[in-house]
Parts: sequence; structure tokens; C-alpha cells
Amino acid sequence: EDGIRDLVRTRGLRDVYKRQLLKEQSYILTIEYPLFKIERIGTGWRSNSTLSQIQISELLTNWQQATGLQLADINSIKSEFKNKSSENIVTIWFAGEELPQVFAFFKLGGDYFIHMPKSENMNWLKLDSEQYLLLFPQVKD
Repeated sequence: EDGIRDLVRTRGLRDVYKRQLLKEQSYILTIEYPLFKIERIGTGWRSNSTLSQIQISELLTNWQQATGLQLADINSIKSEFKNKSSENIVTIWFAGEELPQVFAFFKLGGDYFIHMPKSENMNWLKLDSEQYLLLFPQVKD
């Protein structure tokens, strides 16, 4: 299947499940951030950023290992984001997929919530700030 299903309890948000952001065995072709892009070229990668090949490799690993908490009742939180623009948007193209997956990140308190309109049965996941930072490298101009 596409995620880890360990039951976890959180403060006041009913039961939640820990889920991987990306489907297992996802083959990433391109990751597009607001200010830069990383593309697969043969067996390597190229980027229009200052990231080294090692940093790119670590970033891809972070995405493939990233997990978030799938909330059982997101309705209480959805209203918080109704008129709020996202903090960040990342678009990822996968092999075998016609359209990319869009990840919109919203900040609420010390946590981040990811909206993934294309994903089945898990449109919203919660990440802590530490996990969020692993997905957003510090890029020099």
C-alpha cells in the first residue's frame, strides 16, 4: 500500500495515522520549489540552484522518507485555512503519472499542514517544523 498505518494519539485531534507523504516506490522525475527546480537527468540530477549533488540526494531521501499525521477530523482545522494563502508550494512529477502532485504547506502554530488535493483519502497531513525544514533546503542566491 502507500503508507505506514501506525496508530498515534495527538492532543485533542482524535486518532490519527502516520502516513508517508509519497507513495512507496515513487520514482521522482522533477521537484519544483517556488525559487528553483531539481530534475532527473539519466541517473543523475540537475538543478538551477546552488545545491550540491549531495544536498540534492539528501533532499530526495528526505521527501521519500517523510511522514505526516493523517488527521481523522480535519474539518476543525480546514476553517483556519479558508482565507489563508499557503506558506509554500512544492510540485512533484512522478514517472507513470500524467499530472504532478501539488503539496501546499500551511503554518498553524508550530506545526505545518500539507494540502494534497490529488491524493486519495488523505488530502491533509500534519508535519512538525523539524520535518518541514528537512523538505526545504536553505538555498543561497
